[in-house]
Amino acid sequence: MNTGRIVLGVSTTLAVVAAAGLIVELSLSGPGGVEAPRTAPVQGPTIAVCGSPSDPAAEPFRSMAASFVIKNTSDSSVILESLRATTLDGLASARATVSLGAARDETRGYKTGAAVGVPAADVARSSPVSRAHPITLVPHSYATVITSMTLAARVNGGRASDFELDTKQDGGEVSAQIIRATVSLGVSGDACRVLAAQR
Repeated sequence: MNTGRIVLGVSTTLAVVAAAGLIVELSLSGPGGVEAPRTAPVQGPTIAVCGSPSDPAAEPFRSMAASFVIKNTSDSSVILESLRATTLDGLASARATVSLGAARDETRGYKTGAAVGVPAADVARSSPVSRAHPITLVPHSYATVITSMTLAARVNGGRASDFELDTKQDGGEVSAQIIRATVSLGVSGDACRVLAAQR
């Protein structure tokens, strides 16, 4: 599978050709990269990433997985009880799952990084989150949110955004928070640029 990992540095918009055949469009959409309130226990990026084939003659793909890293910034464990993209545009489906931990290079730039073309093995190792199957993030630990997307019929691009997490801390009430990340899939670089312009 085509994969690419991009970390956004100083510039606010970046288009690069990933090593394995994807064009990646990436933009940072907020000051400091994080929109969740500082009091929210789980922090993540405010970022938009879009993957598309790098060869215009290549057969467009209609399904892809993309990921970003979140962190439990608190001094106590946080239980994730649900996770979903609240906004789907142009997608037939988007399934968000979680894998505990993250690679070292992903944790350093987690507020400004994302990956496209996540390998099927990584998707298979991740788990859906629900009240029946919660996931616990220990203090100051990382997890990878993986979104498997399939485009709707007759569209050239689609996105999943504004990921809602239901969390519980120290046996307290369940609270909701939004991670303002966007993961997108385009059949071409032009489709990704159109999606970026619509944000």
